Amino acid sequence: MTGLVRASVPAPGPPAAGDPAPDFTLRHTFDDDVNLRATLRRGPVALAFYVFDFGHV
Repeated sequence: MTGLVRASVPAPGPPAAGDPAPDFTLRHTFDDDVNLRATLRRGPVALAFYVFDFGHV
């Protein structure tokens, strides 16, 4: 079963507009991570997700 991920609980439905995002940490640079909760302390945050932003599509 390589490459498969199984959840122990069912995933919730998609978020509605205006729902708070769960806290997460993402790599910003090779040496720096960005955490949503820490960034929110400085003010509002807008999240945008780009599919294939750096791809050849």
